[in-house]
Amino acid sequence: MKICLIAPVPPFRGGIAKYCYSLAQELEKRHDLLLLSYKRQYPELLYGKKSQVDPEYDAQSIANEFKHLSYDINSTSIFSWLKISRKIAVFMPDLVILPWWVAYWGPMYVYLLASLKKKNIKVLFLCINVFEHEDNVIKKMVTGFVLKKVDAMLVHSEQEKDSAIGINPKATVIKHLLPLFEYTPLPVETRQEQIAFQMLFFGFIRPYKGLDVLLKAVSILKGQNISLKVVGEFWNGKDEYLKVINEYGISGMVEIIDHYVSDQEMSRYFTESDLVVLPYRKSITSGVIATAYGFKKPVLATNVGGFYEVIQEGITGKIVPPDDPKALADGIEWFLSNRQINFAENIVNYTMKEMSWSSLVDVVEELGTRDEGRGMRDEG
Repeated sequence: MKICLIAPVPPFRGGIAKYCYSLAQELEKRHDLLLLSYKRQYPELLYGKKSQVDPEYDAQSIANEFKHLSYDINSTSIFSWLKISRKIAVFMPDLVILPWWVAYWGPMYVYLLASLKKKNIKVLFLCINVFEHEDNVIKKMVTGFVLKKVDAMLVHSEQEKDSAIGINPKATVIKHLLPLFEYTPLPVETRQEQIAFQMLFFGFIRPYKGLDVLLKAVSILKGQNISLKVVGEFWNGKDEYLKVINEYGISGMVEIIDHYVSDQEMSRYFTESDLVVLPYRKSITSGVIATAYGFKKPVLATNVGGFYEVIQEGITGKIVPPDDPKALADGIEWFLSNRQINFAENIVNYTMKEMSWSSLVDVVEELGTRDEGRGMRDEG
């Protein structure tokens, strides 16, 4: 099958780029893939002054992995949209995959949908998120406007499936759990004797992720031999979190690494951790869980979004109520009392069946060869 994937891949940074890169690698193994990435993904006004590129990756090395890869798209330029439309027309794919996670892509995607429809080319919207985590009325209107034009969507949770069908009940909506992010674990260095149990909070730090709730939970467990590493960039500054740390007297239990980390540095933090914690107030899916599972680490998360679908209670992790420091502290204590559980083996057994890139591409293939008739279906 001839497939075109329009998506950011490294050296662009962040979980979305890594997601699209993993998908592209699996597609490249099995199909004639045209991979179209960006030379400019976001304007500075939207992304801020933070670098959009991970210096650890080399674009040429990435390009060498693929037969057809270009970094030509400028998301802010209509002329660039015209150019990629022509490039797709020359390639004439059986299917075009458009990842969707923020309303920013609305204008470009509406143009591409119209252009591809004229050429009778199938399009799959790969909804990493249907709605943004930090949404508003305008973003929801844009999302609804765009997704009503789509014939097929692939989502990663039951909640997202319901949202997609609610927007466009005529579309084919397929669910497949978010696949595993796999990294090479680093050798574990000799751990300090006084640290018996290490926890990790990882990723961009935004209010909806509930770091303040986790800090309060840590304060409840002052008598326990635990530590917490907070690794990631603070989107709106870290003063409020430092205030909580100082107010509750837990500075000796918490270490903050407040910068974007390379894959190698990230591997060290995940390898050293005993537990990955997601105290989110709201969410849909999370690449952090997929990454934690890639390192065979159990997850403690709140019962929001589709987390319950990817965490097997007491087997690969544990679910607790959101916005509740006491419940989160109880969850941590549960892990402290159940260290005999072989979480690593459980995670391997679960993810091999439910969270593989291969099975995700199986679903993509099915959609690409399906007849034009529409209908709702749930996979995974």
